[in-house]
Amino acid sequence: MSISLRIERKSGGEPIEFVNGEITGFTYMNNSAKNLSAKSSVLAHSLHIRSKIPLHSLPSVIDNADNTNMLYTWANTEYKPDSEDYYRKCNIQIVRNENTIREITFTHAYVEKYQEQMDTSKEILEFELVLKQKEDQLGKIQYSPQLEPKETRE
Repeated sequence: MSISLRIERKSGGEPIEFVNGEITGFTYMNNSAKNLSAKSSVLAHSLHIRSKIPLHSLPSVIDNADNTNMLYTWANTEYKPDSEDYYRKCNIQIVRNENTIREITFTHAYVEKYQEQMDTSKEILEFELVLKQKEDQLGKIQYSPQLEPKETRE
């Protein structure tokens, strides 16, 4: 089984991609009520992603270059209303035996939490990333496979 992550900027450029076993864990959380008259109307959808990456595969930071294709840079981007790069399209795909068993796309994702640690003896960078969808864009989250509504019996 493999998990891949692709993060794209609205302004174009190189996407941030993790493939070939770099993503070691994934959790999708939805704690929203299906019935809006339920106890809470606070909607929250989040992707929790864990990874281990060899240090040699990290891109170099070049002075005066556009380094926004680095996860670390995006995670530290300050919110500005006019910024095209604060919200990004994030697609996570889980594949087993060459069949996609789950795919979720946040069309307006932002970084809620990012933490990393380096193990120089093993030359590994480990990170945990928590992404959320912009609140007014929750209806644009894309899921595959789509779930059909259950029929109700009278």
